[in-house]
Amino acid sequence: MSDDNQKTLCDYLEEELQVKDPKAYINLIQPATHFCLGCGRSVVRAENVCKPKKLPYNILYSESD
Repeated sequence: MSDDNQKTLCDYLEEELQVKDPKAYINLIQPATHFCLGCGRSVVRAENVCKPKKLPYNILYSESD
C-alpha cells in the first residue's frame, strides 16, 4: 500500500517498522484503545487493524494503573 494512512499494523510489521523505527511503532499501539479480532494486535486507532474492536472502558482505565 502506498498511502501510509491506509496501512494496517500488519502492513507495518511486514515492513519491520518495530525494528526500523520502534518509536513510530509504539505510537501506533500505545495507549491501545482497539484490538484486532483477526490477529489480536492492539492499536491506538481502529483504522490501523483489519477487524477492529473497541477495548472496554474499564480495561482502558482500571484503578490499578
